[in-house]
Amino acid sequence: MPVAIRLADWNTDRDAIRSIRQAVFVQEQQVPADLEWDDQEETSQHFLVYRKTIPVATGRLTQGGKIGRMAVQKSSRGLGIGAQLLQAICEQAQKQNFQRVHLHAQQHAQGFYLQAGFEVEGNVFNEAGIPHIKMVRSLI
Repeated sequence: MPVAIRLADWNTDRDAIRSIRQAVFVQEQQVPADLEWDDQEETSQHFLVYRKTIPVATGRLTQGGKIGRMAVQKSSRGLGIGAQLLQAICEQAQKQNFQRVHLHAQQHAQGFYLQAGFEVEGNVFNEAGIPHIKMVRSLI
């Protein structure tokens, strides 16, 4: 599936980013809106994925090397878009000289991240009422 992935800016691209995350996290997964939006938005490097001219996925990389808020619109799942987005985020992290990145994976998505070279670190915990597991990946 040909897609375009680009770096996004919170202030410029906020509407597209919010629209995707609102649909995936707040509406589908019932994450409380006050937990979805945090103080990392303006300082994180955001990403947008487009199919043709439509934004269908997003993710971010915090200044601390945490990958998060990865979301793919329901109509675009199963096409490899999440894997392409994750790879683009890891490549950007390498450009920013991170030696490793980490994330809090929803437990059901653990296999997806294992396939992308991440390893489990620690035990399952709840975040926004959803079971998560910390995962890490070396970039060197």
